[in-house]
Amino acid sequence: MLSRREVLAAGGAALAGGLAGCGGSSPTPDATFDAPTTAWPTAGYDPQATGRAPAGPTEGTLSWSVSRDAADPPLYGALSPPVVADGTVYVAGFATHYYRPNDFVSPLAAIDAASGSVRWVEGFADGLGGGPAVVGDDSGTVVVGGYDGALHAVGSDGSSGWTADLGGRLGTPTAYGDRLYVESGSGRLHAVGNDGSRLWTADRPGPAELLVGPDEPVETTMPVADERGVYAAFTPFEREREAVVVLGYDHGGGRRWRTVLDGRYGRSPNGLAVTDDALYATVGGTVYALDADTGEERWRFVTGSAVAGPPTVDDERVYVGAKNLYALSRNEGVEQWRVVNEAPPSHERDPTALPYLARPPVADGRVYLRTGAFDAADGTRLWGDDADEWLQTGNYFAEPYYKRSMASPVVTEDATYLTHAHHGVVKVA
Repeated sequence: MLSRREVLAAGGAALAGGLAGCGGSSPTPDATFDAPTTAWPTAGYDPQATGRAPAGPTEGTLSWSVSRDAADPPLYGALSPPVVADGTVYVAGFATHYYRPNDFVSPLAAIDAASGSVRWVEGFADGLGGGPAVVGDDSGTVVVGGYDGALHAVGSDGSSGWTADLGGRLGTPTAYGDRLYVESGSGRLHAVGNDGSRLWTADRPGPAELLVGPDEPVETTMPVADERGVYAAFTPFEREREAVVVLGYDHGGGRRWRTVLDGRYGRSPNGLAVTDDALYATVGGTVYALDADTGEERWRFVTGSAVAGPPTVDDERVYVGAKNLYALSRNEGVEQWRVVNEAPPSHERDPTALPYLARPPVADGRVYLRTGAFDAADGTRLWGDDADEWLQTGNYFAEPYYKRSMASPVVTEDATYLTHAHHGVVKVA
């Protein structure tokens, strides 16, 4: 944990960087996104984290799985959602309350998408704070954020690349054009070039709050970006712990707006997605729609759970997993359908009893959940079952996953790839 002196000292430099950004010293990046059908390059698919791909698989049969013990170092830790690029699946095991960085080496693994063979594993002795993002040219560079406050770049062949020392525990980065955006546990949003150059740093709360706040801010989420700028969310300093702050910045680091969302239904910032007309945020178990230009609240939907996962958005609906999977109208936030998780919540070792907390990918009119898929229009199950036999095998300790996804899927045109708390990395095609 950073000392108060370190936080304040870093804050001065960060504030200067943020103010410099306001003056336009960092130009708006060119951010063409080609919407690939054979890749899922970042955690939210695109920089807006809509989770909406142009194509997805039409069936679901287990193709291969890579167990946690199949790699060296092993795939221990809380497994990130996979990202897929150039025929390779990348997965990170990151540190959490249950997986301390001094207890294991955090892995970043590259797996052949066709065969499931492990190509390479890079170990990070100081622990990773979030999942990977693939950036750069067709060959790709994989970038992960460390517990050590550094952003680490690794080549697609496993070779070591650049390191950007930013400070604080770093989460999952978002790639936007020729840069990356990442939040830190010291309460700052960083912009970094694809070559590791530091572009700007913006303080989360502002100078007055920084000087009187405690040493350590708390929880963050993955930022999202569009042509207007970048958006970030996190729990603020101690005196506002029952709320979440959502901020909009321009691409130079200048603050556009600041919105405080109440935390009566849970205070963790669990995910963002942005479209042309709205920014969607999950805070605890509540889904919010905000005006992307002003930050003003448009609607909210309370799931009834303490936690809800990151939202996914298509032309008509917002999809979010909590105890159940919900489909909400984009304009009003009215529930259109739900997939009910029938499993009793009292079984400590029953993986089917756990909430649907992963970002649910959507493609071709289908919503993907765990190893199954549903019709996006009405929630009709197309294939898959929470009680698939292979899903239930193993000696589970489920308690850590009541606030974390048990199975996190992403899709390409011909397959679903997911990380699973017990089975490791899985391909369903």
